[in-house]
Amino acid sequence: MGTLRFFNLQPLMETYGCRYLFETGTGIGDGVHFASYYHFERIWSVEIHPDIAATARERFEGDDRIRILNETSEQALANVLPGVDPGKPILFWLDAHFPGADFGLATYKDEPDMDRRLPLQRELELIARLRRPCRDVILIDDLRIYEDGPFEQGAMPDFAQTLPPHLRNIDFVLRRPWSETHDLQRFHQHTGYLVLAPRRAER
Repeated sequence: MGTLRFFNLQPLMETYGCRYLFETGTGIGDGVHFASYYHFERIWSVEIHPDIAATARERFEGDDRIRILNETSEQALANVLPGVDPGKPILFWLDAHFPGADFGLATYKDEPDMDRRLPLQRELELIARLRRPCRDVILIDDLRIYEDGPFEQGAMPDFAQTLPPHLRNIDFVLRRPWSETHDLQRFHQHTGYLVLAPRRAER
C-alpha cells in the first residue's frame, strides 16, 4: 500500500501548473489530508463505499475546497472532468482498487467486475478522452499489481493477486496517447508507483 506523502507535491504544482487534485480511492482520507496543506483550488476524492465516504465528508467538512464523491471512479471522472478547464492541469492520484479489501469489508476476489476491482485502465482511458490536450500529471499507486520488480514491500501476495498472468503488465499505459505526450517513471518504494508527466511543462 502506497501513500501520496511519498511525493513532494509542490514541485509538481509549480513545474506543471497543477491547480486541482483528483484522487480515486479516499479510504480514511490521508491523501486528502496531505493534499490539503498545498494550495490547490479544488480537491476531489472518490470513494465507492458510502460509509467510508460519509466519514471522510465529516472529516473535511471545514474545507470548502474538498469534495468527497460517493460513486465509482469512472462515474466521478465522467461527471467532473467535462467541467474542468483543460488549461488548468490536474494532479491525479489513482489509487482505487479492490473495493473494501483494505478495510475488511470484502476480500480481494469479492468484486467480480474487473473494471470495479481494478479500474486503472478505464480511468486512464477516460482521462485521455476527456482531457484533450492532456497536460495533467498522473501518479499511480501499487505498481506491483501489474508487474514484478524489486518492490520495497515485496511482490503482490498470492491471495491478493486477481489478475491472470497475461494481464500482468502496463501495456495499456505505454500505448497512445500516453506514449506520445507523457514520460513514464517507475519507483519501487513501498508497493511501487508510476508517474506520468507531460513532456513539455506548461504553466
